[in-house]
Amino acid sequence: MGISIQSLRVFLSILEHGSLSAAGRRLGMTQPAVSNHLHALEERFGVALLTRGRRLRPTPAGECLAEHARRVLDDLATLEAEMSRHAGPRGRLAVGSSSTPGELLMPRLAVEFSAHYPDVALDVHIVDTEETLAALLNREIEVAVVGREVDDPRLASAVVGQDELVVVVAADDPLAGVEVAPADLAGRPFIMREEGSATRQTVEDSLVAAGIAPRVAMELGSNASVLGAVAAGAGIGVVPARTVGAQPAVSALEIRGLTFVRPFVLVTERDRPLSPAAEAFVGMCTESPGSRKERA
Repeated sequence: MGISIQSLRVFLSILEHGSLSAAGRRLGMTQPAVSNHLHALEERFGVALLTRGRRLRPTPAGECLAEHARRVLDDLATLEAEMSRHAGPRGRLAVGSSSTPGELLMPRLAVEFSAHYPDVALDVHIVDTEETLAALLNREIEVAVVGREVDDPRLASAVVGQDELVVVVAADDPLAGVEVAPADLAGRPFIMREEGSATRQTVEDSLVAAGIAPRVAMELGSNASVLGAVAAGAGIGVVPARTVGAQPAVSALEIRGLTFVRPFVLVTERDRPLSPAAEAFVGMCTESPGSRKERA
């Protein structure tokens, strides 16, 4: 009986996530289907590959299989990338984006890319920055666009734009329409994006540098929800300047000596050969007006 490539992928997912059910959720498979792949591998080699317990762990044979499975899948990805170069950009390209560039930058990039490469089906995954970078390293996507610089020797990056963030309050807030000092924000409740968001990291770093320890009253998963909470009077928010016009019930503040500017960054895995579609996407992003090539 031969060895299924899908079975190798399933086995590595079980090791990564620690259970059959978690691996199934990640792969979009039922638990019995995951179990069938595991049993097929164990029957093929005649050994137990996992220790049964609260969290499944590899036996010595399982560790050996995992090492070879990763190598096989890496070689297969390289083969597919090299063979696809003979046909030009086509097929499916999985791109990841964190929330803010996903809202503000990715729609334009997707339209432009699809117009130039109609034979490529673009699949965009939008989650927060940490999840996006994890997906890139797990090879669930080929290219990522996030809202901050990355400091990881496994990754290469290029700045492809920038984003200005502004502090907003409800339109009837006493601070609305008044130039304020950073100290005027001290003690006020802040409506923040979730942990792992590049927007939140930028805001917190800038506030701390200005001597303000923000009191986080609420965490929300999108810029639109932050704007809605601020409009309802829940506290102060910091959102991309380009989103403020969509919510007339908030007012942007001018704060003396305090600005929030962060980059939009294109990220790839440093030693991973890119498919022709991914190379075309990277080229389009780094050569577009306003971008500057900064390979890390």
